[in-house]
Amino acid sequence: MAESKRSKPKKPYPSFALTAHANGQWCKKIRGKVHFFGVWAEPDAALDRYHAVAADLHAGREPTLSVASPELIVKELGNQYLAYQMERLATGEIGGRWFEDCRRVVRHFARRSGTGREVRSLAAADFQRYPLVRAIVKKGHRGEIKKVTYADRLGAWFKLKFRC
Repeated sequence: MAESKRSKPKKPYPSFALTAHANGQWCKKIRGKVHFFGVWAEPDAALDRYHAVAADLHAGREPTLSVASPELIVKELGNQYLAYQMERLATGEIGGRWFEDCRRVVRHFARRSGTGREVRSLAAADFQRYPLVRAIVKKGHRGEIKKVTYADRLGAWFKLKFRC
């Protein structure tokens, strides 16, 4: 049985700066590297995200995201983190399973804490209610069994927020 593939959407208008990538996100190749800016369903948000970091990317600098802004919500932070992980997947730094684990944890946490909630309003109690003990068992490259918890994925997600 053949799998049906999603077809890439056309640009919202001819001068739209981003391109539809097969992974479901808008992207742009800058200085030889593909950067992702948001999902197909939200082209205007992706374009805004591109404009926010375009000057840094074209100059070869690490983008300085304004994550301290009061309007940063859990959904946007999750999208930024998954775009970062997608870049790592594209370069071979991480595997597909790791990316899917991250995507699953981000989606689950965002739904439980509220996708429209401001990130700065998150408190310790939000994380205590989250099932951090749910584990993902992985086999390491040397054959050892490794237990990676949801807390590991969430920690990486919020470390990206504070690194920017």
